[in-house]
Amino acid sequence: MTTGLTKSEQFVAWLCERAFLKLWTHPNPLGKKGKELCDCLVVCGDHVIVVSVKEIDYKETGDATGWKRWTSSAVDKSVQQIWGAERWLHSADRILRHDGREIMLPPHDRRKYHRISVSLGSRGQVPLQWGDFGNGFVHVLDEQALQATFSELDTITDFVRYLSAVEAISKRGIKPVFEGGGPEDILGLYVQNGPSFGMVGPKGTMPDMAIITGDIWKGVIASAEYRARNADLKSSYAWDRLIEHYADDLLTDGMFDMHSKQVTKNELALVAMVMQPRGHRANLADSLIAYLGPSGEKIAARAIVADNGTAFVFLGGDSADREHRVRELALRCLVVRGRCKGVSTVVGIATDRMSQRKNGYSSDIVYMHMAEWSAEDAARVNGIQKDLGYFKNTKWPD
Repeated sequence: MTTGLTKSEQFVAWLCERAFLKLWTHPNPLGKKGKELCDCLVVCGDHVIVVSVKEIDYKETGDATGWKRWTSSAVDKSVQQIWGAERWLHSADRILRHDGREIMLPPHDRRKYHRISVSLGSRGQVPLQWGDFGNGFVHVLDEQALQATFSELDTITDFVRYLSAVEAISKRGIKPVFEGGGPEDILGLYVQNGPSFGMVGPKGTMPDMAIITGDIWKGVIASAEYRARNADLKSSYAWDRLIEHYADDLLTDGMFDMHSKQVTKNELALVAMVMQPRGHRANLADSLIAYLGPSGEKIAARAIVADNGTAFVFLGGDSADREHRVRELALRCLVVRGRCKGVSTVVGIATDRMSQRKNGYSSDIVYMHMAEWSAEDAARVNGIQKDLGYFKNTKWPD
């Protein structure tokens, strides 16, 4: 359950939990001297997303005065809170949640900050500022842009890739002029064209200014192609539910150890799972469901290469000897690391097949990260693969 202090903060925290899942979403974390750091902080992998929420009712004055007053209270103060939070985070290694749980922050040399100002109350009557306000790019979202962004980009990887793409075109000097719309229309260009936003000209040239009309996002979501794509992605939410299941075990001390005050391999496995974008989650969910179903009975194990240099290994089997099952799962992960080019991280998931769940079921998870691959590693894998008892009838990645 979210713990935002106001209704708007609670709503934004709920959106973050829905998009990034609750293990990585931290409403109202504590900062300097136990004071609230920001309205919501998302920490996952190397990414730290700082969110500030301001809800100020816009009052029409008949001239630019009303715009300036609203912007000062809803945007400028939000930006200042974000920068203050980021300054404190630069010297911190961990944060404390309101519920007392400590959250380890990514190493300073790998940490990537993203800044979100949720500025509500303008009712679409105030042109939004966005860009570098002096200390880095801040994404400003009003009601329309907030709903569009969090509904479309509901995984951490999809979200930060979009933020990074927007920041990249800003660094190249492109200044958008919104004509009847807002940042949701830039999102529409991104959905249609990818990171170029359809603005790349001959030889990679880009314009200095882009006029963004107010019907792009509406046109995207009304298209048959968009509806068909979303229908294809429905199965991906089974992957989200699997992550939440494991996260609940972690938070309730059921499956993982949360008392070590260090990031465990089990938690890293969940990070690898949650870092998969929506399209890859659909592929993973479809593969896992098919493997555990009747059609997968004759397949000993299945390996899938996914995003972010990560592969997943699915192993079904009776949990009567879980120690043996975990050893087999680890060996299979090692073989996949050796067989699959471009893969440095492998996550193994073992569980009982549906037909074997006579007295409940159990799950095991293995995390393996090997950035380098030596001749000795290759020799080990060659030796392991000779054990046909483990590796016959295995479905390897194409």
